[in-house]
Amino acid sequence: MKIRVVVVSLAVLLSLWACATSSNRITEYLSGFQLPPDGAQPVALPLTAGLVVVLPEDELGKPTTPSREMLQAVAERLQKEIQTSPNLVIQRVFPSITIPARGLHGLDLERLQSLAREGSLTRMLVVVATSRSASKLRFWPIRENQLYVRMDAALVEVPAGRVLTTESGEDDYVMAEALDYVERISYPRLYYRNFTFGGPFTIVNGDPYKALGEQTFRGAAAQLGMKLRHCLDPERAGASRSRSSMAGF
Repeated sequence: MKIRVVVVSLAVLLSLWACATSSNRITEYLSGFQLPPDGAQPVALPLTAGLVVVLPEDELGKPTTPSREMLQAVAERLQKEIQTSPNLVIQRVFPSITIPARGLHGLDLERLQSLAREGSLTRMLVVVATSRSASKLRFWPIRENQLYVRMDAALVEVPAGRVLTTESGEDDYVMAEALDYVERISYPRLYYRNFTFGGPFTIVNGDPYKALGEQTFRGAAAQLGMKLRHCLDPERAGASRSRSSMAGF
């Protein structure tokens, strides 16, 4: 039993180190935090944390940015993705918050500590969501609008402001629309970037830009959740470690 505990603990340390070194853009948005060192972080599983989605103010003026209510749904989607693993339990999902301008160093530790006190929590998963877009004329009158969404996350030990690990997830979708304003049965349409123009696709009802944003933000949340589950899974980390060790023989 003691041997198993030591092996699992080692796997967790290696796992958190792998996450922290794979994505650290989130640290560009933090102010007053202790950033993750080069080595592994000693963290016992399972972890309990709160979750908050953070949006830079520059995102608010974009037609594809989800409403506050939809951002809450995106956060709950991320919670659901994470909690298919027992290693990270999201105890509370907080309403989304905004940080100034492009968000660089816009989230200070005191603000996060205030949220954590409100929920009686010592750890928080902070997720900063950003987006960029591109468009092209596929053929007249059809224009394709592609949206890229990235979510950068940091798991923080709030009292000390210590960043335990970081991770990111991203996704992109395409919305095709007709520019001549002639009503067509199959436009506007929404499809994944790897799909062909001919399908499969979803016909959009309502605001096509909002639909594009909601779908892409949900997709990025799903990708982030999957990667967080992976990096906090001691069995997968142990298997990766074993493969690396065997490679030397």
